[in-house]
Amino acid sequence: MKLFLKFILPAVGVLFLLGLLIFLRSSKNHNDNISTSKSRTAYVFLNLDPKVEYVGDEDCADCHSEIYQTFKQTGMGRSFYPPTTENIIEDYTKHNHVYDRKSNLHYEVYEKDGHFFQSEYRLDEKKRTHELVRKIDYIVGSGNHNRTYLRNDNGFLYEMPVTWYSEKNVWDLSPGYHTRNLRFSRPIVQECMNCHNSYAGHVEHSENLYSDVPSGIGCERCHGPGQLHVERRQNSTFAELKNMQFDSTIVNPKHLSPDLQMDVCRQCHLQGDIRVIKKGKKESDFRPGFRLTDIKSVYIRDKVPSGDFRIASHGARLSLSTCFLKSGGNMVCTTCHNPHKPVQTLSRSFFNERCLICHNLETLSQANSQANHRSTGDCVSCHMRQGATSDILHVNFTDHWIRKEIKELSKTESDLLQSQDGAAVTFKDFYEEQDSAAGLRLGIAYVKYFESKHGLKEYLQRAIPLMTSGLQSHPDHQNGLYFLGKAYAHLGRLNEASIVFQNLIQLAPQHALGHFQLGSISQKLHQSAQAIAAYQTSLAIFPYNATALNNLGNIYSESPDPQKAIEFYERALQVQSDFTLAYNNLGDLYAYKLNDFETGSKYFKMALQQDPDFVTALHNLGNISLGTGNENEALKYFEAAVKVDSQFVPAYGNLAVIHLRRGEKKKAIGYLRKVLSIDSEDLRAQDMLRQIENSN
Repeated sequence: MKLFLKFILPAVGVLFLLGLLIFLRSSKNHNDNISTSKSRTAYVFLNLDPKVEYVGDEDCADCHSEIYQTFKQTGMGRSFYPPTTENIIEDYTKHNHVYDRKSNLHYEVYEKDGHFFQSEYRLDEKKRTHELVRKIDYIVGSGNHNRTYLRNDNGFLYEMPVTWYSEKNVWDLSPGYHTRNLRFSRPIVQECMNCHNSYAGHVEHSENLYSDVPSGIGCERCHGPGQLHVERRQNSTFAELKNMQFDSTIVNPKHLSPDLQMDVCRQCHLQGDIRVIKKGKKESDFRPGFRLTDIKSVYIRDKVPSGDFRIASHGARLSLSTCFLKSGGNMVCTTCHNPHKPVQTLSRSFFNERCLICHNLETLSQANSQANHRSTGDCVSCHMRQGATSDILHVNFTDHWIRKEIKELSKTESDLLQSQDGAAVTFKDFYEEQDSAAGLRLGIAYVKYFESKHGLKEYLQRAIPLMTSGLQSHPDHQNGLYFLGKAYAHLGRLNEASIVFQNLIQLAPQHALGHFQLGSISQKLHQSAQAIAAYQTSLAIFPYNATALNNLGNIYSESPDPQKAIEFYERALQVQSDFTLAYNNLGDLYAYKLNDFETGSKYFKMALQQDPDFVTALHNLGNISLGTGNENEALKYFEAAVKVDSQFVPAYGNLAVIHLRRGEKKKAIGYLRKVLSIDSEDLRAQDMLRQIENSN
């Protein structure tokens, strides 16, 4: 099934603008937290027009071949690409095994016939009881520090569970997977893609669906789209080009004010904890020459220990440095870095020279005679912390907070860095914006953080008043309404959520996710007709929402028309081939509604093929085995279910039934008491226990 066509933007007629140079004062309604940042004169480049197209790096190489070649060796130029036998740096043959103790899953990474795979399996007495193999379609990361791998399921991109860590030459679980192993199902959202690659063809309304995927961060991420520049060069004489003092068709960051130069880098190197896109914008709207605050707000923790530096925190950490603060706003990333050259090719003396532009060697030596303030010294080793980041294992990075003295972390700071949970954190806007929608965006940030990183309801309780207040001033803020509705839903305030989503789709009838959320709320409120209508409207706008299709299957499974339910479940699996829940629901329908145990078992086993710990499928297979008289097999499935979920009451109840049938009353009583320890009001367990005790 072919779902997508590559997007092709129409050509634009803006050549009459060529050569026009416009000056504009930087807007004063943005508040940076950089004290030296001022309103500065900046060029407006013609390729900032959203109609100007991206052309790709190959057109740049025709005239800038030397820069092109060296840039392609940088971390950015090698950030995203398919695996080949020519670009192997990993060990695919010997030390290619990873074991996740928490999930009891083994992983093996290997190459076969020029293709690359990650396999997942579980061992029982050295025999594999589960195996799932997924092909590697893309590599993320240059390999300077690590390589992470993606798979493509019908255009949907997902991260894979094992990463290669180059500095230690080891395979290990992917970043974040030690805390929670998402296996092969972590979606690659637009925000992730855009910082590891050139702008990809993200499909609107989706989380992780792409129509086309480039290979690596390209020239245009820092210089803007190149269509006008290429056309001008192709249509101009050599003499005209030689006499040109300034080319307004392409952004050269050196012509930007320092704060705008910083924002070119901060689009990826200021990750923060959460980012919130502004009203009417999307991730890919940023172009060099814009302020980052034109597109998004970046939130960081209000109070963090000094050791909290992360892979993409360079922008925030540099802003803490006295060097930066005293530079009068003139210190930028390119003061020390040449983005066109691989950093590995530059010696320590190169970076020392960057420091000596401002720092006099003799003065430094007088200030601290114990320090190695010589031209052959190493400024970075003493003044910029080198070590593991707080968010990724096996990776050594340079902390860009430049300090006279780097003190050891206190025990409190160290404990805080190691803690993944704990009390709710407070966020602040890195740029300290104070516009009328600032509180609304902060509320959205708290909801996003709750959903993606830290599921404390306190975040939702903070978010709701911020968003409701902000929506009074901005009643047409679609994201504000969307996340307010989600916050209510997460708290179980379904009627309030329903009202908010109804307001959203009235404001934005093409908001596919708004219709989907309304369908989900209506389904929970047992309003089947309203849920069906909302899901159908959502799917008419965006047909590839597997969850909406599955939910429609669930609704129709309760109707007199089970065939319609089957059709929706099968459509869900056409979109998402490894959708565990849809396999289980098909099994449920065949086994319990159509009394077709054979087909039901087939689908339950397919669910377990995708997820060996899917407790509902384990229990369902136990039910079928018990119902067909195979008690030994039923026992195996029920015991597996409670091993996965120690609070799963139905399996304990069925274990009690089996042992009671076998006359093993003591075991049966033990399981019934376990049921009642979880749910003291379980009437069936109470009744069975009473009957056993009375029979003695």
